[in-house]
Amino acid sequence: MSKYILISESALDAALVSGEFSADSMLPLEDFGIYKVVVNESTVGYRIANEPTSPILALIGEDWLEILHSEGGSPSEAFRRVARVIKGMKSPPVHLPRQWSEYHHKNLLTFFALPREVSSLRWVVDINSEVGCVKFDFLTSTEFAVDLAAFVPSDWPDEIHNLISTFLSYEVESRELAEFNSIAQEFDLKAIGSGSVVEGRSYEEWLKLLSDSQKDVLANDINTSVRIVGPAGSGKTLALCMRAIQIARDKSVEGEGKRLLVATHSWAMSERIDGVLSTLNGGFSPDKITVFPLLSLLELHAGHIGQQKTNVIGDDSTDGRVKSIEIIGEIILKLDIVNHPGIADWISSAVTASRDSRQRLDLTLNLYEELSGVLTASGVAPDDQESIQEYLSSPREDWMPPFDSIADRGYVIAVYKLFMQELVDRSAITTDQFILDSIRVLETFTWRMRKETEGYDYILIDELQVFDPQERTSLQLLGRSRRGVPFVTAEDPAQGVFSSLNSRRATVDNTPVYLEVVHRFNVQIFEFISYIYQQFPLNALPLKIHDTRGAGKERPAMRSFATDDEAVSQASKYIADIYAGAQTNDRICVVTLGDVDAAISSKLKELGLKTIRLESFDDVERLSYSRKSIVVSPWQFVGGTQFSHVVVLALGISQPSSQFGRLREMVSVYLSCSRATESLNIFCSGYVPLVLSNAADEKLLAV
Repeated sequence: MSKYILISESALDAALVSGEFSADSMLPLEDFGIYKVVVNESTVGYRIANEPTSPILALIGEDWLEILHSEGGSPSEAFRRVARVIKGMKSPPVHLPRQWSEYHHKNLLTFFALPREVSSLRWVVDINSEVGCVKFDFLTSTEFAVDLAAFVPSDWPDEIHNLISTFLSYEVESRELAEFNSIAQEFDLKAIGSGSVVEGRSYEEWLKLLSDSQKDVLANDINTSVRIVGPAGSGKTLALCMRAIQIARDKSVEGEGKRLLVATHSWAMSERIDGVLSTLNGGFSPDKITVFPLLSLLELHAGHIGQQKTNVIGDDSTDGRVKSIEIIGEIILKLDIVNHPGIADWISSAVTASRDSRQRLDLTLNLYEELSGVLTASGVAPDDQESIQEYLSSPREDWMPPFDSIADRGYVIAVYKLFMQELVDRSAITTDQFILDSIRVLETFTWRMRKETEGYDYILIDELQVFDPQERTSLQLLGRSRRGVPFVTAEDPAQGVFSSLNSRRATVDNTPVYLEVVHRFNVQIFEFISYIYQQFPLNALPLKIHDTRGAGKERPAMRSFATDDEAVSQASKYIADIYAGAQTNDRICVVTLGDVDAAISSKLKELGLKTIRLESFDDVERLSYSRKSIVVSPWQFVGGTQFSHVVVLALGISQPSSQFGRLREMVSVYLSCSRATESLNIFCSGYVPLVLSNAADEKLLAV
């Protein structure tokens, strides 16, 4: 009986895409181009026919896989984590999603082997970069804390070089892969993310193809701060990454050992940027460029607060918001509004509305924005009566959520106190609080000394519109120079509710470059998206469509129904028709504005269609290994992606009661619809968002 399995990165990818694993042993099955070979009496190998010259490999103890199997772990989840580690070897050090709780010491790495709700077991792996292999040969529970500095890993098999050489020398005959349906074989995350940005071209190739405005970004001196502004599909991310490569290759940057940072808001976006940079750089990650989500950056430089007794809620900045909103939703249920006479009707109506109503959701979101953007940012403390009184009596600005009266803000304070108590009970802090704590650390003399070696000489930020002022401040403090470092930012003001606020608080002098030429859409979708874009108060620039884009087969369409149930039923049939006629490279996404994800997924399943639901920002990574699937996702999670066919379900929503709510609604419509490249269909029931009804009046939507 074998002791180890030796599996290549390519074979892992094939197994994860096919989903074909033994129900008894968790081992991959020989299908979809995977071959099983006996390497020696203790090792069985899994590879594909045409392995690259120096593949990255994983050596996994079979006994440990049996333990994971007994824990109830799914093979796809276990091997997805293995694949993530070996892919990280291409651009060391290996960094994993924060919820996996990674720890490093020299060549050792430990992290949760399965989702924490399934098992507390953790891998302790040994990374051997010399042979391009990671050994998964020890599992421990959180109850048995492993001191990596004192941990002694098991020995590598004798003659590991010969073992790998024998594994790779096996000649296997390529066989025809199993037939898939007409839709794309896999939802490759590169195809809808980084691949859609860079299209497989290098930096040198793109220099000849950039638009004039994208070339303007590169025309600036490398020490100039540049603000790249444009709508969805205008090539902002490409321009930002081209600028990063340009700076990294500059002789003065190379000669002086300067460091570049590309900061993002989530792990999914970091992976997208890393993929773009690698492709531009000829398939290799640029040595001098660090790509990291903000929260992990601050943990790295400001004290690893999230790995001590006090935990940070959320896996990255974006997920932290989602978790905080969930807590606020629970508090609304507990808080008796009888003790708050005089509050606005919209608040009292929302409190008494059903838990899954749009009114309740609007209140929850408004409370979150008030707690994080006003109270926390202003340093209001639940036990500081003076700061509370100042908050209650302070004038309101138009960007703030609609808590206009003192009675309204008294209710907010009551929610805030319960929210803070909940955090104390959990021994936790929010990502917003963690960022404020980090700012204080980064303002210390200690960091001023450390940043001479740990700071960055150039800072680039993608999707700037989703970063609030505190997050921007923390990023500025990561610069190596006290006088400030060059910033390059890319943003679409129409994709973030923070844009209005952030436009008032610019702290870096920069040269704006506006990208007005849109590459993503066909002409008919472009006309509709352009109309929505112009409805935002900050967007006055007229847009142009790239001359390579075709006219499209039909205008975007909107269909209205009497009830949500009827709309979901008709939408599912329509999606099935799109699926049946989809071409090989087509990709389909269903984007929801209200809470109908479960309903539409269930209907599609009844029709025999495979779906994959995104329920968090980190779920986007699952698209790397999801074949023949229709993606179902809330609008918040689809940023940075694009699909051939998009169906937007504007269901389970009601008319917003404030300017803040109206802005959020318009952002949700714009972000959802701008994911489509070839066809766009919108389903409504009862209430129709104003921007959609106006677009229909302008004949930009077929109804």
